[in-house]
Amino acid sequence: MKLSNQPFLLESATNDHACLLLHGLGGGVYEMQLLGEYLHQQGFTVKGINYPGHDQPGMKMPTSSWRQWYEHILENYQQLSRKYANVSAVGFSTGCPLALYLAAKKPIKNLVLLSPFVTLKHEWYYLVRPEVYLFSIGYLLSDLPRLQLPILDKTMLKAAQEALFFQTFNLAAVRSALDLIDRVKPLLPQIDEPTLIIQSLKDSVVDPEGARVIYQQIGSKHKKLYWLKKSDHIISLDVEREDVYVQIKTFLHTN
Repeated sequence: MKLSNQPFLLESATNDHACLLLHGLGGGVYEMQLLGEYLHQQGFTVKGINYPGHDQPGMKMPTSSWRQWYEHILENYQQLSRKYANVSAVGFSTGCPLALYLAAKKPIKNLVLLSPFVTLKHEWYYLVRPEVYLFSIGYLLSDLPRLQLPILDKTMLKAAQEALFFQTFNLAAVRSALDLIDRVKPLLPQIDEPTLIIQSLKDSVVDPEGARVIYQQIGSKHKKLYWLKKSDHIISLDVEREDVYVQIKTFLHTN
């Protein structure tokens, strides 16, 4: 299996429903590749993008901000909405608060949130909290080395390691993602699009309770929280990925 970190557009001639796929922080479109191919086989148009600061390989992850990411997402959303009557947003990790912010601002057919980033689980989270950054060692650091990707499937892990662009996390970008989350939380009650949330109990990156928080606070009357039991964080590539794909397909076809 070979994964690519290059953006893609797979168009359907038989369906007026497009899905915009939004990757995670420090990751890339390779995280969404197999899901995109599956959804295209099911008749959907799918577009996978890389955000600014995530779109070129390099020794270290560059500094970028959520506003830059969102502007790029908005541009691609507008391109799709001019051609397709229905546009759904499928976010993974940091792609989830970005998808939620988009849904709060623009018409979205459906929301799919995979391993939503609400609270980090890693201990290095404390290095990006503002009070630590300003008054301690966090001030001296611009990035941290990336540990092994959170994928338990060994074949997918190898393919993902070969596809990703960076071996570091940029701490300014992490702080920007945390700022986005703080801005999105108050918006949750006004977001009423049908929403599917899929979260693994074994996630080693984000606190799984974040998925429950979104489920409880989002304003949608049509919402579902689906729990996985075997996967790590990147559920779109991990051991239960087929279950993830079927859940998304069924949700998109019935809402």
